[in-house]
Amino acid sequence: MNFLITAGGTVEQIDSVRSITNSATGRLGSLIADELAGHKVWYICGKNAIRPQNPRAEILPVGDTAALEVEVRQVLETRRIDGIIHTMAVSDYRVSALTTPRLMAESLLTVLENRCPAGGLPAREEILRGIQHPQVLDRGRKISSGEQNLILILEPTVKVISLLRGLAPGAVLVGCKLLHDVPTGTLISAAYALLQKNHCDFVLANDARDIQEDRHAAYLIDRDARMTPYGDKQSIARGIVSRIIAEIKENSGK
Repeated sequence: MNFLITAGGTVEQIDSVRSITNSATGRLGSLIADELAGHKVWYICGKNAIRPQNPRAEILPVGDTAALEVEVRQVLETRRIDGIIHTMAVSDYRVSALTTPRLMAESLLTVLENRCPAGGLPAREEILRGIQHPQVLDRGRKISSGEQNLILILEPTVKVISLLRGLAPGAVLVGCKLLHDVPTGTLISAAYALLQKNHCDFVLANDARDIQEDRHAAYLIDRDARMTPYGDKQSIARGIVSRIIAEIKENSGK
């Protein structure tokens, strides 16, 4: 069988040497890939993510979310994939601009002077325009450490999980939902909502407070809202592989 796994975290550039990332290591994704020994795996991962030992895993490192989308599309549009396990912690935002309070104030004043020459009260839209489109620093170089009070302007990244079902209609799809310090019922509801919205077959529900070096409590949710609990990463990996292969075999027999 052929599988696509995403693992680790993405990195969004601030300037030529600085970036925004997260603490995802890719450990779970690597264990899942190793549980799929004997199967072909395309392993798309963050550049510093843990790599699997599976000799049939093709490692495809990526940097930011845009690169992840390109690699995912390349694999799914050129290969027959039976199962997708999307464990990667993908950045929700990327840096669209870098500015300072001084530059933002100058931009706002320019907008107000151009739009309100008579000194009248500015419309809310004019104020927003000045704030949302300020003068910016050159992100193509290293920003001087002498700059005070840098302001990052962020914009949403593409939701890669929302692309997967359309790119691979016949694949068994496993997504992940991570929240932090919420009631179990809230976590399960959010995971099931993600499953329904993105047409997943399973979603792994995690709470960051339950993820430690030797412990990883999580729940695998299926389309019927049934959940299977696990207590560590190895058990999660084995459970996901067992369920996804069983689902593929069941689908092939229909």
